[in-house]
Amino acid sequence: MYKISTKINNLFKTSINKGFTLVELMVVISIFVIISGVAIFDYGNFRSTVSLQNLTDDIALSIRKAQGFAIGARAVSGTTDFNKSYGMHFSTLDILNQLDGSKKSFLMFNSDASNKFYDYNTDTVCGSPNECMELFKISTADIIKEIKSDDGSVLNSIDISFKRPDSKAFFCSRSTKVNSCDIRNISRVDITISNGQTDSSKLKTRVISVQNTGQISISQ
Repeated sequence: MYKISTKINNLFKTSINKGFTLVELMVVISIFVIISGVAIFDYGNFRSTVSLQNLTDDIALSIRKAQGFAIGARAVSGTTDFNKSYGMHFSTLDILNQLDGSKKSFLMFNSDASNKFYDYNTDTVCGSPNECMELFKISTADIIKEIKSDDGSVLNSIDISFKRPDSKAFFCSRSTKVNSCDIRNISRVDITISNGQTDSSKLKTRVISVQNTGQISISQ
């Protein structure tokens, strides 16, 4: 009888020893609160970084896509015209017309092979008969902050176009949309994307560089 009672008491004590004390519970809760607070505090910064990187990748891939269309001799939709240039149009200006491009949008275009560059149009819808093929709107806080050539010149806009059979890039800049193309001997164009912050401590940027050889790269 004594042995059975002793076994029951030992089992009961073991069960009690497996629980948490109030101090241990408070420590665990405190750690959880601290970790959650840090995660919530840094979430905005994390989200901004991801959004900026996604936009940068999208721009680089869209330039590569235009290059692929040109090299692959893609025909314009609904036609048998294979003799087209393809390119991307970027601008840092405030939006005037969707098809003008702006710091909050950019577009892919096709153009006559002899012209190679984007012709502005008063249309408001992207697609035939104008040269706009696809309009990309930036719905986040990110913006196209700056366009600069390798000689240090800051540009209001840039057309980056490709024409078969070369993979090399052709550049055209305009100070305003009514001006003719300023086709200089540019070997590289840098397009700077930012998260739209005016506070320098919160500002984040990415740079897409396009060489006249057709090479495309991304840097911070």
